[in-house]
Amino acid sequence: MRISNATLRNNVMRNLHSSLREMNEAQRQMASGRTVQVPSDNPIVAGRLLNINATMAESAQFQTNVQDGIAWLNMTDVTLDAVGEALHRARELAIAGASSTLPPDVRAYNATEVDQLLRHVVSLANSSFDGSRHLFGGTHHGGIPFASSEAPDGTLQLPTVVPGAPEGRGAISYEVLRNIEMQVNIPGAELFQDGANSVFGALTMARDALRATPTADVQVSLTALQDALSAVLDARATVGARQNRLDMMDARYNDERTTLSELRSKLGDVDMAEAIMNFNVRESVYQAALGAAARVMQPTLLDFLR
Repeated sequence: MRISNATLRNNVMRNLHSSLREMNEAQRQMASGRTVQVPSDNPIVAGRLLNINATMAESAQFQTNVQDGIAWLNMTDVTLDAVGEALHRARELAIAGASSTLPPDVRAYNATEVDQLLRHVVSLANSSFDGSRHLFGGTHHGGIPFASSEAPDGTLQLPTVVPGAPEGRGAISYEVLRNIEMQVNIPGAELFQDGANSVFGALTMARDALRATPTADVQVSLTALQDALSAVLDARATVGARQNRLDMMDARYNDERTTLSELRSKLGDVDMAEAIMNFNVRESVYQAALGAAARVMQPTLLDFLR
């Protein structure tokens, strides 16, 4: 079989280009640190890497929601703790005021202190989470959720939900997993304002009972204060249960991120020691191919005729 010089040259050039391409690929992996530059390098690995990156991005958003929910619940728990302390103090004052032997001026002082506690609790009920959303305002935006005003005698009137803001009872939920949401807020209207035994109602009742002469109403206010305190404790229990669940989800997302990062590194990161060795081998092959090509392509017909 006759092999022409053109065929020989073409074969040599094709082999040289192949060796050069392999050496260039090894150099590119060393420079980038990645095994896959474009999907065509390894379609299967590229597809897996795309899925891993998409999963990590989705999980990162869910974890952001989880951490935001944890922060909301932590602040809610701290605020409810302060509300509970105010109720405890009001109950102590009411117990003291229930005694018929308590001097009227002391009972009046107790009533004044309870009025201040009521004002304090109103400010707690209007607490803001991030400057724009209120812990107990539900989905209401644009102002505080609870309005209050002073009576002619200088005491605080029973606070009420801001008129025209029924969304103050709405639930605030975060998507913590695909298609799974968790409520993070405690609707303030139900806790602070609804019913005579609500937080606002119990404090108002205790204050007014201490200002009155008969002590029978003070006994009634003690029951209201205890009911309000129980409602606050129930709310804190709900908050605590949600905190525990979100804490577990946050830990799970941390573990998931670590696992996926390790898998992504295993699939896509270059073993630098191996990459350097491969580059050296391919460079040696290319240099040898160049030397062989120079020897093969040098002789011509004139060389033999001489």
